[in-house]
Amino acid sequence: MQFTYRKINSDIICAMKNKTLLFAVAGVAIAASAETNTLAQAGSSATNEVATAAPVVVTATPITQEETVSADGTEKVTLSRAQLDNLNAQDIQTALRQVPGIAISRYSPIGSYGGAQGGSVYVRGLGTARPGGEVRTYTDGAPRESGMWGHPLMDSMPIDFAESVTVQKNPHSGGYAGTFGAVDVETKRRYKEGHEGEVDLAYGRHNTFLSSGSAGVKEGIVDAYAGTSYKYSEGLRDHNTAILKSAFARLGADLSDTEHVGFVYQRTESSVQDPGEIHKVKPRYNCFDLDTDLYTFRFDTDRDSIKGFSLLYFEDGDINWRKDHMDDANPMSPAGDSNTRWLNWGTRSRYDWNAVADLWLTGGIDVADEGGRTYNRRYSDGQKVFSAHGRMVTTSPYVGARYDYSFNEDWTLTPSIGSRYHFHTIYDDEWAPNAAIKLDYQEKVEFFVDGTRGVHYPGVYTRAMANDYAKHTLNAEKMDYVSTGTKFKFDESFDVLASVFHTDVKDRIDKTASGYLNAGNMRATGIELSSHWRPIKKLAFFGGGTFTNPETSPVSRLPRWTFTLGGSWEICDYLVWSVDGQYIGSMNAYSVRSSADQSDLRHLDEGYLFNTRLAVPLKSFTPFGGELYVSLENFTDQKYEYYPGYPMDGIMWYMGCRFKF
Repeated sequence: MQFTYRKINSDIICAMKNKTLLFAVAGVAIAASAETNTLAQAGSSATNEVATAAPVVVTATPITQEETVSADGTEKVTLSRAQLDNLNAQDIQTALRQVPGIAISRYSPIGSYGGAQGGSVYVRGLGTARPGGEVRTYTDGAPRESGMWGHPLMDSMPIDFAESVTVQKNPHSGGYAGTFGAVDVETKRRYKEGHEGEVDLAYGRHNTFLSSGSAGVKEGIVDAYAGTSYKYSEGLRDHNTAILKSAFARLGADLSDTEHVGFVYQRTESSVQDPGEIHKVKPRYNCFDLDTDLYTFRFDTDRDSIKGFSLLYFEDGDINWRKDHMDDANPMSPAGDSNTRWLNWGTRSRYDWNAVADLWLTGGIDVADEGGRTYNRRYSDGQKVFSAHGRMVTTSPYVGARYDYSFNEDWTLTPSIGSRYHFHTIYDDEWAPNAAIKLDYQEKVEFFVDGTRGVHYPGVYTRAMANDYAKHTLNAEKMDYVSTGTKFKFDESFDVLASVFHTDVKDRIDKTASGYLNAGNMRATGIELSSHWRPIKKLAFFGGGTFTNPETSPVSRLPRWTFTLGGSWEICDYLVWSVDGQYIGSMNAYSVRSSADQSDLRHLDEGYLFNTRLAVPLKSFTPFGGELYVSLENFTDQKYEYYPGYPMDGIMWYMGCRFKF
């Protein structure tokens, strides 16, 4: 791979690369121009049924759609499009910040400064802090991370085109390989005959402008979707401007009633500035430019006897990180450019086969080939002071089985067992077994016990940056996880999920003043609770909380206590009110870029965050769907920060409109 050095004029602030998203705009226009006779082609009887059916509108629950525990022990939480809209989520962090057990980091209305934790998601104290990657991110099942750095970049995963976001809170080798948890964004797809579209526009404080548009169509066996978005904000402080662009396109076909094949392309471009630690010298450069292209080919089947998917993905990424490092004495990373290029590709598959009676067998394989090249070039004389390159290949087959044993016509006992084996080209091979037992009573009461191991391998950059004496200590991080809990679903209006969990991470890799090295173990025990309540169709509530007790040295991004409450109320046909609040206990966090010793953990005080949103549904007085809305974040004007020295700025407001057709 070739790299071209670009001299940066200090007077030019983060100019975006001159690339266009014309194909996506054209795709939106084509999809939106689908005529209404598409519906007629589906048959007059179907049209009459749609026309005469009286829809039952149920107010969506705030914060999350549902929490589930699968038959083989996977703990998941799902946010649908409705929750994303009600939360006024602009990115993954704002979408997930109030989910029990999850913490985030950010210091700007939009944009995630990818260098050194500029925006991250942490699940029970584990996440994308350096070296990162122990919680992996996915788009339609395809892994998203820098092949060199080995950790996700939040701005490569826009949620403007998301139909839902799913978080897997525990390691589960049968679901996702090489990770302790997962965040998976499912993009929009048209399932029924006809067409649909959506245009979103919003303006907010700090000269923040948000826009996106998408449209989809399905005619016969063919479906298509496309969209594009543009976001801009001047940020909370000087030198905090962010520009984000993204585009997505989907083309699929039904091979039968149970099989579907599709191709998805997604592009992102972003340029985000870092304002630096408050009360210190304002940076001259400190800007992070990111471009990514993701190509995914996917096959899905959903038969009575076999269910699953196979996919092939390619991701090409390019980073130009301009940095001052005015307070950093690291000679390998002085003021200058850090240029990175990577190419990831791989395949994933998983199938459940109903072999006989109530016995299900599971099989699959993940192959990930990741790597690229990076170098640092000094501004003072244009010389390279550091470079690294390399590739790593991980091959991870999985086999498992479960049996659904029913008795007394009301109870179902499901034991399951499985294991994944990781073959790695550099590090030692590792086993990742899992076992679970689940007892279900009429789908109203569930009891579960789950034990599993997660395995995460460090990336190319981590190994390159480790000092020679520490390289032999680096190996796969391993997490042993045990949980037990119960879920009560009293009726369609009320459910409660409670669980107790214990994590034990071995060979944890951390960044210290001496570079990357094996930092030993990390253990924690916690309790988590979440509940949905819909007393009437137009009113819904969510409540949840997590207590986590780290049993070893202080852990970054692991508050002992967090509580979340939210409510959504359709007051009348012309007004919908949403409100949510969160308490975040005190915790520790790594300093960002200004400390000479990046291993220092600093204290963050506890804080409260309250948000509210008023929306006027357009269907009340126009033929269109959508809404007009006003949204306030932190409307009580609390002082808080996600990073030491990076305070968030009071009330953030938005005014916007959403049109659906």
